Amino acid sequence: MRRLLLSVLAAAVLLCGCSDETDDLDERSFDGSYHVIADGTAVLIEGEDVSEQKTAVYIPDGMETVYASAHLDEGQREIYDMLVESIGNCEQKAPMLADASVYTTLLNLISIEQLGYGHISGRKVGEYDMENQYFPVEFTYRYTPEEMSNMNRSAEGVANEIISGITDDMTVYDKLKYFHDYLITHCESDEEDEYANTIYGALVRGKALCEGYAKSFSYLCNKVGIENMIVTGSTDVAHMWNMVKVDGNWYHVDVTWDKPEGALAEEYPDIIMYQYFMVTDSVIENDHDIWTLGYTPPHAYSTKENYFVKEGLYISDESELESIIENAFRKSVSNHSSTAMVKFDTTNLMLSTMRNLAESAENGGDYLKSVIDRVSDNFGVKLNVSWTDYYSPYRTLVFVIEYGSGGTED
Repeated sequence: MRRLLLSVLAAAVLLCGCSDETDDLDERSFDGSYHVIADGTAVLIEGEDVSEQKTAVYIPDGMETVYASAHLDEGQREIYDMLVESIGNCEQKAPMLADASVYTTLLNLISIEQLGYGHISGRKVGEYDMENQYFPVEFTYRYTPEEMSNMNRSAEGVANEIISGITDDMTVYDKLKYFHDYLITHCESDEEDEYANTIYGALVRGKALCEGYAKSFSYLCNKVGIENMIVTGSTDVAHMWNMVKVDGNWYHVDVTWDKPEGALAEEYPDIIMYQYFMVTDSVIENDHDIWTLGYTPPHAYSTKENYFVKEGLYISDESELESIIENAFRKSVSNHSSTAMVKFDTTNLMLSTMRNLAESAENGGDYLKSVIDRVSDNFGVKLNVSWTDYYSPYRTLVFVIEYGSGGTED
């Protein structure tokens, strides 16, 4: 029996975000590099009522994302709450009072939904407790409750600053795009940073793996009351991303995969991709496998809130090509962005556009020249526009914009 329990729990390694390496089970000392929130000292947030805390680890409002755990039966919910409290107090052991597969599911849910629990480093089944007649789950931790609490407080402070940037006229879509863009522009992907799978790593240190991105995005959504959940799955490695609910429809959001990499990102650091912002199941399933770890994510069918559709950057017919590309240029120039992008409904439409661009460049032609001239005249700047097929597998064409002084030349 014990061999079976060990194999079941050991097979479910806690996700650590876009990495094929498992956690180091050895406890590590905290290096004291966490950011503090007042006068160089880690202190309690003013007005914090610690008497309401059920755990030693401080969990700010919004650092719990409830989706699958809301559908647990009474017995599972009792065990779930017990495990949450045990881990929150850094207890070394918790009794296994149900089948090991139940514990595996519940512990996986805790690792996904308890966003402020970045301190657990490992778990395993311990030796049989003869006195109480149960197998315990044994936990190891990389941070103490105080250390994890201070990390959560620091992350809470940054989150509050981000939220302060929201204006009254913002729609739900606007808020989601704001969070998405903030994380991409303020956080670097980092496989080496030991906090990269935590909200603290993403928000405070500005370094994260997919788990840090996904949990931070979920936390920000929770703080403004946007229904969301975290999805686990795989690409070529274990992966995490988000789903959000807007006007009754669910959408996928993968912040990690919308952060550009390679030469394009190095040359144009302000570029933000939207290939996985508010997308359907069919889009995400092109290169993401969705896991059902004790729950089945909702289906995402609607394109109403998709970035390219919402922003008027989706080309479904050749007749609308110039007007939509002009719209893309206007949006980018108004923000003085170095890139503009459009998405095509079909590969054939995208390929024909790219062919026209290439032939025009070779022959000194004027394909899209009238569009560029109109935008240049309207904004009073000279625009030099080139393009790249770097994201053509996503049916997305990216234009690179260079700015000169004055209007267009005759």
